[in-house]
Amino acid sequence: MPPFEHEFPLDLIRHAPDLAVHLYERVSHARLPEYAWARCESGDATTSSPSELRADSVVLLESPATEGEEKPVAVQGIIVEPQNDYDRRKRFSWPTYVANLRCRLECPFVLIVFTPTDALAKWSAQPIDLGGGYMVQRPLTVSLEALQPVTNPEEAAACPEVAVLAAVLHKTDDQEALDALIPALVAIDDNASNLYSDYVLQALPTAARMYLEETMVTGTYEFKTEFIGRPYRQGKTEGEIEGKVDDVLMILEARGLTVSDAVRQQVTSCTDLEQLNTWVRRAVTVTRADDLFA
Repeated sequence: MPPFEHEFPLDLIRHAPDLAVHLYERVSHARLPEYAWARCESGDATTSSPSELRADSVVLLESPATEGEEKPVAVQGIIVEPQNDYDRRKRFSWPTYVANLRCRLECPFVLIVFTPTDALAKWSAQPIDLGGGYMVQRPLTVSLEALQPVTNPEEAAACPEVAVLAAVLHKTDDQEALDALIPALVAIDDNASNLYSDYVLQALPTAARMYLEETMVTGTYEFKTEFIGRPYRQGKTEGEIEGKVDDVLMILEARGLTVSDAVRQQVTSCTDLEQLNTWVRRAVTVTRADDLFA
């Protein structure tokens, strides 16, 4: 099974293909062609699709179909390849990905290589001579070691995937980075919430996770992700349930009614807030504690 560090950036791109565009422009300092949307494309580099010629992730930028065309127009392709160690064979397979996908999809292609260290990024970025020095491919690299956690909340909210990626891979517990991570998590669409929550919960140190939860509970945020929303809502609901249980028993006892062990057990084991609200109202008028459940 591929390691977490290999799969995490790929999963982010699968759920937010525009992240590949953002990373390309960040490392190349160049602008890609105008496009209407980005989508993930098959990574098969040849028609027979042998596994050694299948790119890890391919993002295709498209524009609407022009007059006389039936399909959207591909304007640019981006190949994303995580590379966790030195492998001389990649110097031969990477150009194959670019050339064959360019041929199949009939648009320009660029290659971005994710590496865990600056040293491996430097090795991966070396120009690849395709023969005679006339044709050279230069992979672009993103060193995850150099991708420092985002500490600016506005920057984190503008590109939440980058903020999450940096925080998770660096396992940060820096408060500025965690404070910036909060608006990033809030900005994430609902349909990606489970993905991000799983990654964040898996990777962040316990102290950092507790700090985030406490900050979100005491702050005023619209919860859009289950990572923060679930523990907040769960804690809030549990607190309300405990309060209602205490209310029911306190009212019965204050009125001098005998509360049997069976009644106490039924009240304390109830987790239905609506039912507890009903019992609170009945506790004010019943003549016996057992009538609470009538």
